[in-house]
Amino acid sequence: MLPDPNELAGRVLCQVGDLAATKAKDVIIKNGDEQHSIMVVEWKGEIRAFVNSCPHARVPLNMLGDTFFDLTGSYLLCTMHGAHFRPTDGYCTRGPCRGKSLQPFPIKVDGDDVIIVQDAD
Repeated sequence: MLPDPNELAGRVLCQVGDLAATKAKDVIIKNGDEQHSIMVVEWKGEIRAFVNSCPHARVPLNMLGDTFFDLTGSYLLCTMHGAHFRPTDGYCTRGPCRGKSLQPFPIKVDGDDVIIVQDAD
């Protein structure tokens, strides 16, 4: 089951400064007995979050800590099968899940805090 942002609203995911080294951060959310991986990424000054699960194989994109971007720094990369995702919207442009998207996770930035907000849907 995927994390429900409405149940987690107000929780701090990470600090903006945590993104400095790789422009991304893998954050594990614990909610009761469940754990979920959320990737927080910075792209051209904007911070976004996605559920860290490739739509092709349902595995985390990263296998190298907080490394999510490809060598060019232009796309989020699934290290399992090489799928490339746009950091702006999570849309897959290349790889076995081309045309699908990562699931966005609603956040806001308040000062240095990246905070979960309620889903707009």
